[in-house]
Amino acid sequence: MRKPFVPDPQQAHQVYFEAISRIPRGSENEKAVSDYVVSIARSLGLEARQDALWNVVVKKPASPGYEDAPPVMLQAHLDMVCVKAPDSAHDFTRDPLRLFVDDEGHLTADGTTLGADDGYGVAYMLSVMSEDFPHPPLELVFTSQEENGCWGARALDMSDIQARRMIGLDVMESLQENVCCVSCFCSDLLVLKRNSRLEPVRGKGLKLHIDGIQPIREGAQVHPELFNAIKLTGRLLDDLMAEGYDLRLVSMRGGEAENYNPVSCETVLTTDSPLALSKAAARLMEGYAAEIQDGRQSTHLVLSEEEEEVGNALTAEDTRSLVDALLLTPSNTQTIDQVTQEMTSVTCVGIVSLNEGVFTLTLSDRARSDSYRHAIERRVRAVARLTGCELQAEERYAPWVYRPDSYMLRKTADLMQRFYGEKMTESICPGGLEACDFLPKVPEMDIVMFAPIGDKCHSTEEYLDLASFDRVYRFLKTLLGELRQ
Repeated sequence: MRKPFVPDPQQAHQVYFEAISRIPRGSENEKAVSDYVVSIARSLGLEARQDALWNVVVKKPASPGYEDAPPVMLQAHLDMVCVKAPDSAHDFTRDPLRLFVDDEGHLTADGTTLGADDGYGVAYMLSVMSEDFPHPPLELVFTSQEENGCWGARALDMSDIQARRMIGLDVMESLQENVCCVSCFCSDLLVLKRNSRLEPVRGKGLKLHIDGIQPIREGAQVHPELFNAIKLTGRLLDDLMAEGYDLRLVSMRGGEAENYNPVSCETVLTTDSPLALSKAAARLMEGYAAEIQDGRQSTHLVLSEEEEEVGNALTAEDTRSLVDALLLTPSNTQTIDQVTQEMTSVTCVGIVSLNEGVFTLTLSDRARSDSYRHAIERRVRAVARLTGCELQAEERYAPWVYRPDSYMLRKTADLMQRFYGEKMTESICPGGLEACDFLPKVPEMDIVMFAPIGDKCHSTEEYLDLASFDRVYRFLKTLLGELRQ
């Protein structure tokens, strides 16, 4: 059972969350919500500035007795990921989200993403602006376009930011409240490219379509290569060639984003023995499916003959090179900390394209340090060298490095022990965070990040635990009240 969400008027953060959920706020469509934040700030008599990308910086003076306390920066992003169910008619450019609460006290949206990433942080900051409680001077930074590349944070002018202490409010997907994010991986965008030779062939192509893989976002879960449709396709093609089948690639496409595990991949090829190859491919896929057995995957292979003549296909040599590139390019956890058993570097092969002989394989790497990142890049560069590909590498952001001497970390850990009765758990984010864009501008910024309980962000199953939403807001206000020194 679920019922429409009606915010508790005594809980300002609930009221604000419901209010911003009525405002469309996909990436690059943040003007309305940005204007809303500015209007709230100015109605409260607070200083606010808004830039051309719709970033907003609001400054709230210290409460009485905290005038000499070091200022603190709070930060959240205004935009949300816009995903809806296949049968949903929701228009993210104009329609408000329809919010519901289920029997477990989970706040959800009707057939769409909830936008708790990062609506919880925006709602907390609007509440902090509006309420009277003990706190140091505050600088509240609302950024834009986080979900499509952190462009707002990158462009933000921080020359007037006085704070050297920061509380980030953008680390959803936690099932515990006593978790504090203390650092973030760095990341590169890596693209393998190759122009292959074509030769004329006769006959119709055979289409191999692998799908049924459940989506797993990089950073949300460490995934084996079995959960990657592109890597599974490479394995299938290599196994078929190892069994002696003469096949030539014609085209290939799969994946949606370099940091999103591909759920399907379609390949067109030619062969002299389509019926025998089809039977072998089906047999091999049955074996792969038996290896998964996680209760969620329903991987399967659809085989069909193309309606028209193919005309051209890659040469045998170039087909071999591209299959090798698919097979050898790393896509999974690369290194693990032997003490904590946490991953320290991970790659994700996310997009493949082959059209008229032009091959592109796009992936991302994430690593706890520059040395791990460079090690992955060198592995991919070796694959490129061995398979005749060109590698294009783009550094997206540097790491937020762990600071064991952090004042903010010590204060947060101490309060979490007293507030929750449990020791704080430190976490390292394998995904991208805007802290990585702030640190080059303010290297001495001392940062912690935490969130209420919630999960399944960027999907229609996203939820936010309401009771936790309330508790963590009380924790935030309590922590601000203790940052007097």
